Amino acid sequence: MKNLGDTILFSLCVVFFVIGVHQTMVFGIEFSYFIFMLSLGMLFLVRYRRMRRKDKEENTTPTKRRRKP
Repeated sequence: MKNLGDTILFSLCVVFFVIGVHQTMVFGIEFSYFIFMLSLGMLFLVRYRRMRRKDKEENTTPTKRRRKP
């Protein structure tokens, strides 16, 4: 991961997933469903940001021009 924001977002995703597992074991899935969905939403956001950055880098790379002989 190149970006600090992506690293923090991914870390929060993992933390919310672990909290969701704990809440599932203590209270059941109906009380932790929201936490799992929050974690999944953050994971989708990380993937979206990575893909957008990758597309931006591919579009901004200069191409070599051929010289005419």
